[in-house]
Amino acid sequence: MHLYNKFLLKNGLRVIHLQDNTRTTVVLNTLYNVGARDEVSSKTGFAHLFEHLMFAGSENVPVFDKEVEEAGGQNNAFTNNEFTNYYLVMPSENVETAFWLESDRMRALTIDEKSLSVQRGVVVEEFKQRCFNAPFGMLWHHIRSVVYQNSPYRWPTIGLDIKHIEDAVLEDVQYFYNKFYSPQNAVISVVGNIDLQQTQALAEKWFGDIHKAGEANKNHYETDAEITERRFFETEDLSPNPAVFLVWRGPSFSHPTSISLELFAEMLGGSDVSPLQLKLVKETQQLNAAECFYLRGLGEGLFVIYGILNDGVTHQQGEAALLAVLQSEIGRGAELERIYQGVKNRYATQLLFEATQPMQLAQRLCYFENAGSLDDINRENEIIENIYLSDVLSVAEKTLNHNIVSVINYHPKS
Repeated sequence: MHLYNKFLLKNGLRVIHLQDNTRTTVVLNTLYNVGARDEVSSKTGFAHLFEHLMFAGSENVPVFDKEVEEAGGQNNAFTNNEFTNYYLVMPSENVETAFWLESDRMRALTIDEKSLSVQRGVVVEEFKQRCFNAPFGMLWHHIRSVVYQNSPYRWPTIGLDIKHIEDAVLEDVQYFYNKFYSPQNAVISVVGNIDLQQTQALAEKWFGDIHKAGEANKNHYETDAEITERRFFETEDLSPNPAVFLVWRGPSFSHPTSISLELFAEMLGGSDVSPLQLKLVKETQQLNAAECFYLRGLGEGLFVIYGILNDGVTHQQGEAALLAVLQSEIGRGAELERIYQGVKNRYATQLLFEATQPMQLAQRLCYFENAGSLDDINRENEIIENIYLSDVLSVAEKTLNHNIVSVINYHPKS
């Protein structure tokens, strides 16, 4: 049970506090309710670009990382399609430095031609390395373009086209910052060796007088109709082996069936002794590797199964083998009870571990609050415990229909 406190500043900033006196540090985590889905199709990659720009300096902090290091802290950030997250870890005696640094870049980030040019170059090189020069580098471009047609989920976090970042201008970047980087569109969590009274005082001192125009992100997006047919995409890739990916759309994070698909993915292909590995990699040796996962999202999720094909195995044979194992596992019913209980036990252990990690806990507090369900962070074990194997298999059977699968076939580049 996480005994957190939550309070709201007058400017709309939500603050979550959780005291842990067994620590010598404090984590200050800041989540902004903006991700790749908040971009327009002609200017993508801006959310990720801002992840870099936020370290370029601000009004009173010319070199962000220098101040962090001199205070004995560490920091980093990540972006996805739905939000952008920043964290600072500081020795408890220097915790006010964290509040100062984070508030200063929320208040007045340095956005000029020099900082934009430097960070734009960094992101462009990252795009080239990740997408053009690595096996399956364009995978998320391909998956999202096949599965979505109108939704802003149809491009990955790094952006739809490298030119969108190359052509980014100061006016567009400043507009993005003004629209999304405000107290009313953020939530911060403070976890560690700090009491509630000090947290309230520091939050009010450093964030309380930040006032920006605009409203919190409404998170209203164009959506696609349900997929009712098999979709197909085929291309070459840098991978030395051919590969096949099978993708289905799934429900949102808060939907009760979302966790069922995550549990089923763990049963089907989440370990070295899962059916995909045992049957297709070790026994029949049709595949060099085979896994699956469910990517839970605030808007909706994606269920992915993939196989790296061995020599002599066609894409059609690989797809058929993956689907056969999938259907076989769904059909086993009560036989899977022992395996299912093992998966649930691993989840319970993972939750216990995360509860002891201040950084992970701080991020999860912000995530659940942003999702509109902060109290659910204390109900996760209960929720999972009350999901029966029959529920999981029923959801899997309904969702993972071979008639509505999106298939991506990769051939090695000649």
